[in-house]
Amino acid sequence: MHRFFVDRESIINNRVKITGDDAKQIRKVLRMKEGKEIAVLDGMGWEYRVQLDEIEKGYVSGEIKSKDFKIEDSKIKIILGQGIPKGDKMDFIVQKATELGAHKIIPLRLERCIVRIKDKDSGKIKRWQRIAKESAEQSMRRFIPSIHEIFDLEQFCNKYKDTDLKIVFYEEEKKRGLKDLLNKKIEVKSISIIVGPEGGLSREEVEIADSYGFVSAGLGQRILRTDTVALTALSILQFLYGDLGNIRE
Repeated sequence: MHRFFVDRESIINNRVKITGDDAKQIRKVLRMKEGKEIAVLDGMGWEYRVQLDEIEKGYVSGEIKSKDFKIEDSKIKIILGQGIPKGDKMDFIVQKATELGAHKIIPLRLERCIVRIKDKDSGKIKRWQRIAKESAEQSMRRFIPSIHEIFDLEQFCNKYKDTDLKIVFYEEEKKRGLKDLLNKKIEVKSISIIVGPEGGLSREEVEIADSYGFVSAGLGQRILRTDTVALTALSILQFLYGDLGNIRE
């Protein structure tokens, strides 16, 4: 069943009205007809089974046949602070991090970032938000990970200094691997991680993160690309603390 996120205002009484690109996709790309059922999500935990009965040029609408609520789609909240990489790598990271259940994805402006995005340039943020929405629909999520404005390192560290586990991935860390860090028996409900761009993090940046309680960790002998680091870390953390590998009940 095809799934679509809509604004809560689009759900009135027992009906749902879909406009914009999603309506165009339903009508022109998927070529759905009246009577077809879709899943509609409000991004707040509710999922509605909707039977379409109006398919017009500017909108589609239908009647809600059933609904159910889920308070979360991952029992662990992972906040990914990602140094902005060059090219379209951030698109890929946002897409896959959403699939892997990231709670928030924060683009970071770091020392070795090649790409320089101005604060007023909202085009990139909107693109990443759209990618996250589409990925959340595809991967059966109830919530879209939030992607807000670009942070510098201290902003990120200060905002997420109270998470249960704080990790900064540093390729020069030779004494402590991620496995060593995660072997400690602690209760974890929230995790914030920092991943550098191409070229990694500088020693000074790692020291800043350390001052906020972040612990540096390596991923082993191989040097991984920035997009590989993010997805490897999310996979490991979701397997240990989240729902990766568990069958839905």
